[in-house]
Amino acid sequence: MEEDEIPKKSADGKTEEILELTEADPTIAPPDSTDVSTAFDWGLLGNFLILMVVCAVTAHLLERVYKRCGFSLSNRSDFSRNFILLSCSTMMIVTIVKSSLALSLGLVGALSIVRFRAAIKEPEELCFLFLAIGIGLGFGASVGLGFLSPEPYIPLVSFAFLTGVLFFRRGFTRADTGGDYHLLVASKNPQAVDHGTIQGVIQNHTEDAALKRLDESQSILEANYQVHFTGPDQLEGCRKALLDLGENVSVSLMDNRGIGN
Repeated sequence: MEEDEIPKKSADGKTEEILELTEADPTIAPPDSTDVSTAFDWGLLGNFLILMVVCAVTAHLLERVYKRCGFSLSNRSDFSRNFILLSCSTMMIVTIVKSSLALSLGLVGALSIVRFRAAIKEPEELCFLFLAIGIGLGFGASVGLGFLSPEPYIPLVSFAFLTGVLFFRRGFTRADTGGDYHLLVASKNPQAVDHGTIQGVIQNHTEDAALKRLDESQSILEANYQVHFTGPDQLEGCRKALLDLGENVSVSLMDNRGIGN
């Protein structure tokens, strides 16, 4: 067999076959070099931008709900200011990595080495953070599915339902004017004002009281109680009754919402 008759090997055998047919029959048009898959998808970009705006608006509403319905003792305004950024960045990440297994694994590896230094002081803060992330996840997973599918509406329906639950709970919480407190009573003269006297006053002016800690020495006595008041009037009466025991008595109250609820 002569050298020019040896069949040529090619990485793209299909393209070579089409070219050979084109040379044999001029009526066959050569393949178009433009790949349709590389065309820019303006519809997908528009869908992403619309969902990003909706995600930001939903996160802003979540911020306002947290400021009004939250019971956290920390600064709720500063904490909730990050909800929009958290939701939108989560949506962007999910949109990028959802179509690529390699990017998803890379994201898991990157997050595994990240250490969060900011401590979450209360469980309520963690719940709202998860809700903000969930909003971003829902809208990010809905990019490219179209507005006729139910996926884009799941985050909105979930947010509306949870918001209704929070306002419903807030209405019942406001109806209860009482509260749970940590009560610390200190006596700098234990011989004159002993623990029995302090305990009697507390039991007479609270709805419920439980001794949590008692420290006593020759010079000072400190009693820590967990107490429940039916209202502001009972709280004020207990405070005045304790202070009337003597000049050496001090009273400290700290809110402890959530105990017994």
